Amino acid sequence: MFGILSRSLPLPPSSRNVDPQKIREDELVTLKDKYHELEHRQQKLVRRIERNKKFEKYIQQVVDILPEGYLELSENMLKGVIRRYKTLEQANNSLLQDLVQKDDSIDKAQQTLAELTKTKTDEVLSYNSTIASLHSQLEKCYQKTVKSEEAAQRRKVHYRDQCQLYGQLELAIKNIVEMRCRTGKIKDDSLLQRL
Repeated sequence: MFGILSRSLPLPPSSRNVDPQKIREDELVTLKDKYHELEHRQQKLVRRIERNKKFEKYIQQVVDILPEGYLELSENMLKGVIRRYKTLEQANNSLLQDLVQKDDSIDKAQQTLAELTKTKTDEVLSYNSTIASLHSQLEKCYQKTVKSEEAAQRRKVHYRDQCQLYGQLELAIKNIVEMRCRTGKIKDDSLLQRL
């Protein structure tokens, strides 16, 4: 069952004097080792068959689903399905290559977008800095304007006060001159007219 074991081979000259019981025990150990090795190999093959059975089931399901006449041109339906699988595999590989190319182009586009975003962000920061500088200058100008307006307002108030004081002085002088003219202390009307 596990192969041909040779018991009829002549023993080497050094082992002719060995006890036949010892020889049988050695053969038994060798056979057990071979048996265990073959048993292990059989288990591996059974596991492999079990693993690959899903593919056989899948192909059979595909064949069962196919409409009638789909693979009639081929002499064997299974070969037709395998050819169809190879065609689909080639199409899949082609699609994968397209996907890789598209991924590369997307990566390049994302890199370009990142660079553009960085450039535009730098520009915005520069503009913000310029705006902040201009805002600072505007604030200084506004403060100068407020100070100038306050000074102008003070000058205006001072001028008004001066004009009022001048007017009051002028009226007071005219009143004094007029009173003097009435009392007769000043007889010259020309002075009154000059005022």
